[in-house]
Amino acid sequence: MNIDPENYDRMIAYEDIPDIASMDGVENVILYDTGYLDPIIYTAASEGRLPDKLNLIAVPEAIAQDYLNQTVIPYGTEDLEEGRLPRDGAHEITISKKLLEKHFAYTDEMLTRTIGSKVNYENETYTIVGINSYDICYISFDAKRNYGLYQYDAEAFNEFVIRNIDYKKTNEYFHPEYVNEIFIFTADGSEKSVLDRLFQEYPAENYISGEYVSVWKKTFNGSVLRKIIVIDSICVAWLGVLLVLLNKKPVSKV
Repeated sequence: MNIDPENYDRMIAYEDIPDIASMDGVENVILYDTGYLDPIIYTAASEGRLPDKLNLIAVPEAIAQDYLNQTVIPYGTEDLEEGRLPRDGAHEITISKKLLEKHFAYTDEMLTRTIGSKVNYENETYTIVGINSYDICYISFDAKRNYGLYQYDAEAFNEFVIRNIDYKKTNEYFHPEYVNEIFIFTADGSEKSVLDRLFQEYPAENYISGEYVSVWKKTFNGSVLRKIIVIDSICVAWLGVLLVLLNKKPVSKV
């Protein structure tokens, strides 16, 4: 593979996202919203008090099921006391018992039968499907609403970039022009061609391919993951750039 020596140190910046989104074989791009998530993860979660408003996080099922351990997002079944994670587009929520008591006046008796009950928050009605062990709420992913993971949209992208770069500059992040984590969904059969092009244009990233991982998994335990490419770059302490390329496949509703 021929790589321009001038590109050896090139990483993925916000300004590169429109070009990546328009690559042949790329179907969808989702970005980590630093200005939204970092205050929740690094500030609110460490304050030791119940938040005055709910901290909502929405993660697509395809990412949550297999690849969330590649991110800094505190989201997973290991964080549930009971129940399951929300399903995409289903208006579901997981929440802690303490938050139910504070924000929805749940009594001890009501807390014994929370799963399946409904709560209304900011004009949205959610069905409770799980109880969190700490005070962050998971809700169903909806591409039209950003709760930590932003789905690329050309019309709204400029506002997203300005807000995130301003937040990083205010909080003295190193290299605020670089994105933190990126998830890229590809068309079936396009994973390799997209990865090859990214290798050439952004060689400073560390690429981990789910397709290659599947070989390892098959060798050791006989299981085969769906094809995926993970690009994880850690060039400075605050900037881990993660790019996940997923085949667009229906998620198992188990």
